[in-house]
Amino acid sequence: MTGAAPAPETTNPADEGPARFGRLLRSHRNSLGATQRLLAARSTVSVRAIRDLEHGRVDRPRRDTVRLIAAGLGLSGQARADFERAAERSATASSRPPTGTSAPGSHRKRRPV
Repeated sequence: MTGAAPAPETTNPADEGPARFGRLLRSHRNSLGATQRLLAARSTVSVRAIRDLEHGRVDRPRRDTVRLIAAGLGLSGQARADFERAAERSATASSRPPTGTSAPGSHRKRRPV
């Protein structure tokens, strides 16, 4: 079987949605020159939630989490609308049953110690 082309890699659209949103989030964060920790502080979203979103581990990001992150990134106008729309597409691309939330505690504001 020499010379045979390898079988094309198939991508599950359900896995692509969260991964695509994660890449967009990482791109915006890198453009800002921010670490995950800095974005977490600016957005009041946990570092773990940001990491999980960037790695495509969250199928359905909470709308309020996405808005907090967009604000932390300083997105406005069309860029913000595109970012929020990408998160919604991420949720609709997933065929898994809803789990209810993103990463635990990702939508809560931090309390001072």
